[in-house]
Amino acid sequence: MFLSRLKPTLFRISTKLTLAYSLVLILSSTIIFSFLYFQIYSTFEDQELALLGANLAEYSSRVESQGTKNLEDYFKKVPNDDHDHALLVALLSPRGELLFIHEPEAHVFKIDIDALRTEVLNQTNNTFHFTIAEEGADTPIFVLGKQLKDGNYLAVSKSTVAMGQQLRNIQRVFWWILFPVALVGFLGGLFLSNKTLTPVRELLTSMKKIESGSLSTRVPIGGGDDELEELKILNNKMLDKIEGLVNGLREAFDHLAHDIRTPVTRLRGRAELALMADSDADTYREALQSCFENSDKILNFLQVLTDITEAENRSKKLKLEKKFISDLVNEIMDLYEMAFEEKNIKVIKKLDSHDWAMVDARLISRVIANLLDNAHKYTPEGGEVTIETINQTENVILRVTDTGPGISPDEHTMIWQKLYRSDKSRTEYGMGLGLTFVKAVVEAHDGKASVKSPVKDGRGTEFEILLQKMS
Repeated sequence: MFLSRLKPTLFRISTKLTLAYSLVLILSSTIIFSFLYFQIYSTFEDQELALLGANLAEYSSRVESQGTKNLEDYFKKVPNDDHDHALLVALLSPRGELLFIHEPEAHVFKIDIDALRTEVLNQTNNTFHFTIAEEGADTPIFVLGKQLKDGNYLAVSKSTVAMGQQLRNIQRVFWWILFPVALVGFLGGLFLSNKTLTPVRELLTSMKKIESGSLSTRVPIGGGDDELEELKILNNKMLDKIEGLVNGLREAFDHLAHDIRTPVTRLRGRAELALMADSDADTYREALQSCFENSDKILNFLQVLTDITEAENRSKKLKLEKKFISDLVNEIMDLYEMAFEEKNIKVIKKLDSHDWAMVDARLISRVIANLLDNAHKYTPEGGEVTIETINQTENVILRVTDTGPGISPDEHTMIWQKLYRSDKSRTEYGMGLGLTFVKAVVEAHDGKASVKSPVKDGRGTEFEILLQKMS
């Protein structure tokens, strides 16, 4: 039961980070200490060998200059508390015969003479050093020796008990230091992991609230400039976009239901009246005509939605050809000329004769028609509409400017959304798909659609379409 409760805690990232931080700190401390320990050991060893070297030089000088007797007399006079008294000094003949030996007292250390003799005789260099185990113990003994001029071997040995004790003291100090280091590592890891994961926990809390349906939830921004703070900002921006899309989708469904309900209701009502009344052939024909017109509106509405989706997804290949935009404008204007005249709207055309671009003529003609339809719809009687094309080296700009009431800056990004209609436009007939279609088709041509409003004196709207010559 205890382990089952402990398991989720152990597998939390904060616990893993804390343990990892502690482990790294302990391992790094161990590596550093190990390096220092071997450096200290090497230093102690060098010091011991240096001292033995000095003794060896002195003893060999005595033997070679004054004979073995001098060495024997020297050690007879060495006091017990002298450093030299604790050394083992042996003089061996080339055949291994023991010519002289000074042994320290038994409690200092005891060496196996036969083993020492064997090791010395196996040496091939004039000077040599090696370690040999103390007799009855595993304590290593340093042996430093040389072959004298007469061929005999002089060896000086020293116990490493004192050096080993110093090293053990250093090890003991390390273990005492390691415990607080591990404790500091654990507490430091706990603090750092909690501090590092706080933004992640805030993100998790935000995600859980969103999962429960609260799209307005946002992660608090701390004002830092690290990666996690950037992640929180991006998360909030993403949520803003998702909330906007979801709200837009809800509005789109509402508008869609409203736009389809009207013709379907008319269609159903007209058919119901025709069926209930005792009508003649002309009445039935009139009812069928009304049904046809309303069903045609529904089909047209659905077809525009399909065209927008294909343009946005670029799932339909464009039939690109070199076309002069001014020619397309003139063709569409022939259809709208009478409508503009009926509203007494003055149309000004500033068309460049070199405004060609690689476009799908059918789709761009519908783009121009949508812009002119908007201009006609929102320009008051006696107003003015300007249609302009500007030829550039790599692009062609189509600009349609009206003198209508204009569009609020808050709506500049919303007018391109599907089924969006501002309050001003709700009094006008339309599906709310025209500008969405314009934007989708222009971007499918790798172009750009933009709006500017108001244009002059707080009124007017200017739509600008940029098309590439070589799309």
